Amino acid sequence: MAIVVDTYMIGAAVLIAAGGYAGLVIVWSDLRKWVPEWRLIAQSRKENKPLICLTSPGSGESVFVLGNKDDKGDPTFDTKGQFGIQVDPQFSGEVIPERHKNGLNIYHFATTLPFAIDSRHAAAIQTSISTIRRKIPALSVLSDDQLGALLTTDQDDLEEYCQTFVDILSADRDVDIDPRNLRGLIVQALELLSQTPIRGGWTSYAYAFRNISTAYLSQTLQQYGMLIERRAVKNANDLQKTLLIYGALGMAGLFVLVGGGIAYSMIAG
Repeated sequence: MAIVVDTYMIGAAVLIAAGGYAGLVIVWSDLRKWVPEWRLIAQSRKENKPLICLTSPGSGESVFVLGNKDDKGDPTFDTKGQFGIQVDPQFSGEVIPERHKNGLNIYHFATTLPFAIDSRHAAAIQTSISTIRRKIPALSVLSDDQLGALLTTDQDDLEEYCQTFVDILSADRDVDIDPRNLRGLIVQALELLSQTPIRGGWTSYAYAFRNISTAYLSQTLQQYGMLIERRAVKNANDLQKTLLIYGALGMAGLFVLVGGGIAYSMIAG
């Protein structure tokens, strides 16, 4: 029985197939051009790994990196050394990731700092600086990062640090301020901030990273020591495993040689 194929049906099928292919090409091109991170996002959800958002404090530009690790218990993420060290927040303190649907978690790091911050930290830094700028205008002689550095200075060292900052400011421009008065203003700012709630709304991670003091506390150095110790233990364990494997292979080879020698002696005898 002959099968009659309608020419119009063939033409319609070809047009539909061509249209579908063209649509796929357009969608694929748009994805690659406008959503280049889609593979990382999909992989993060699929493999249950966090997504790391690395922000440059200077330019504010950010890139996404998958939170891979050499081993499951590693304290740092494996970012191939391109942006220094990014410490897993579960080892460095309480940091809440940005949680999105279907298991997508994002941690925010600076390209210049090893520890992550979350939206609470970013909002707190913005609230602190904007509040002091409004209510204590005498501190306008300090830049934002200088103000942040003094606000995070230990009280016992505050007077010495204020003298250092006054010397720096006086060298750059004509600033008439007494170090003791500056210390009093910083103490006043700290008291003000202790009574100021963190404001919500728009936050900038780049702004926050730019104004984080780089003078780490002793607790931070202790954390570094613990991370180094953990890494050293891991490397030692890896070396021990490697030696055990080579030792086992060596013993197996020795047994083969000895067994072969015995077998040859028996046959030759």
